[in-house]
Amino acid sequence: MRDMLRRFGLSERGVLAACDASFKHGIRFDDWSGPGSRCLHPFHRHALPRDIAARWLASSGEPPFAAIASAQAALIAHERAPRPAGAPEFTGPVPYAYHLDAEKFAEYLAGELTSRGVTRQSAHVTGVLREGETVTALRTEDGAPLSADLWVDCTGFAGLLLPEEGRDWVSYADRLLCDRAVTMRVPEDDPAYTPAPFTRARALEAGWCWDIGLRHRRGRGYVYSSAHLSDDEAEAALRAEEGQHSAELPARVIHFTPGRRAAPWQGNVVALGLAAGFLEPLESTGLFLADFAARALVEMFPAAPGLPMQPLARRYNALLAEMHDDLADFLALHYAVAQRRDTTFWRDAAKAALRSERLRELLELWQLRPPSFADFSYRYSPFSHTAWEFILLGMGWRPATAPAGTTPCAAPAEALTRQMLDALPDHGTLLRHLAQACR
Repeated sequence: MRDMLRRFGLSERGVLAACDASFKHGIRFDDWSGPGSRCLHPFHRHALPRDIAARWLASSGEPPFAAIASAQAALIAHERAPRPAGAPEFTGPVPYAYHLDAEKFAEYLAGELTSRGVTRQSAHVTGVLREGETVTALRTEDGAPLSADLWVDCTGFAGLLLPEEGRDWVSYADRLLCDRAVTMRVPEDDPAYTPAPFTRARALEAGWCWDIGLRHRRGRGYVYSSAHLSDDEAEAALRAEEGQHSAELPARVIHFTPGRRAAPWQGNVVALGLAAGFLEPLESTGLFLADFAARALVEMFPAAPGLPMQPLARRYNALLAEMHDDLADFLALHYAVAQRRDTTFWRDAAKAALRSERLRELLELWQLRPPSFADFSYRYSPFSHTAWEFILLGMGWRPATAPAGTTPCAAPAEALTRQMLDALPDHGTLLRHLAQACR
């Protein structure tokens, strides 16, 4: 997301102030391999010897692999920000992302676009006029039709601009069992409150619960399988997780089917965002997918007007299919290698994840050696082999050919991590500094 904001020419300070945002070092998966277990997926990785994973597997497993491989394990533990206060925007010694209010971000983007000359027209669409696969116009409530050469369908799961016969859905429900989420917003009015600089994803009975800290509130949600838990039970579990003060807070249940459109570009309509596909928010892939799809669409624009679009649409659809399939396998990995087996959901989820032939083949390969860049041919994925390695080793997965040793693993980059700890400010301190600079 940082690169996206920079490409858009936006102010980092402006986004942070307008969107109630905080910084994010990565995601911590709590209790996925049993009570008290923690698996960290950070954005940063030290430049380490190629065999560091093999060395760690031959050790006693201490310190945790993320603490060996990334400075962000220590930065999270000490609640450090990812960049100094005086650093240029979007720069710092480690990669980072943001937690932000999605609704405020949408309004902020709309304001930026209109200030740059983009026309924003608000209307309620009552009908779609078609000639074959081509959408010729949209009928609106005020009676004025809207016409365009190309339509981007952002109507969510419904995909209303796509033709009825073109809404085929490739489901991942056979390998990713979660299909509901109950969400809640928790106000934070205490002046001493500081948002955590990471996303917490804690395993619960039939799924997992997120805790995301913004500057003035926290976002809470329970992602679960409706085959294993009712909506009422999920809401009760979320409120119990948050505490008694959540009793009067409104909650909302969202239904979804994990999957993707078979062909998001048809005729002169391109489905984007939720209209093109959805994966549970386990690794915060939603905004990435929308941005990737938009960039890919721009790359597909023909060199001159009047040229045939079908070859471009085929390439675009193949690109989006590959991306969604790759991300679905990465999410399935979490359930496949998590060691939790105490409820029916976790036992079923582990089995379901292995319905992916590609994931089974990768895990078979990694019984022989740790993940390598050579295992992945899809170059556009946001998750390289090192991301898969953080999940594998962090969840407690261990190949049968690598029995645990008895001595701790040496940390080759310990001095560099210490330098970052000494140089970077507290997360709350940086947020307050940036907020004051925007006044």
